[in-house]
Amino acid sequence: MKKSVLAALVLGTSLAVTGCFDKQETAQKVDASKDAAANAAAQVKDAAKEAAADVKNAATDTMNSVKEAAADKKDAAVKKVAEVKDAAVAKVTEAKDAAVAKVEEAKDAAATKVAEAKEAVSAKVEEVKNAASEAKDAAANKAAEVKEAVTK
Repeated sequence: MKKSVLAALVLGTSLAVTGCFDKQETAQKVDASKDAAANAAAQVKDAAKEAAADVKNAATDTMNSVKEAAADKKDAAVKKVAEVKDAAVAKVTEAKDAAVAKVEEAKDAAATKVAEAKEAVSAKVEEVKNAASEAKDAAANKAAEVKEAVTK
């Protein structure tokens, strides 16, 4: 019996020691798990913050790109409007110059026609004067002849 009590005592002590170690080991494992969970949670939180910052930066970059593209399109539109305006101004200027040239041509043609008409009228007046002078001379000659014939 001494042996079995001794064996039971050794076995009990052994279980008690093993149980205590198990409690400490379990407590250490729980603490390690808590620390690991806390670290994992912190890492997840940090990763989420970084991901949010990355998304925000990507959105900012995209907005800047859109703004730049819009500005480029606006500049191109302004340039195109300026080109169209310049072309319209050039066309109007050409039309004005052509109209001025036509008016000048018409004015010159009218002046030439007026000058030709004046010359024609002057020539007719001169012809009429000459014809009247000749008729007068002829009438005077006839009158002189009749007078002579009457006096003879």
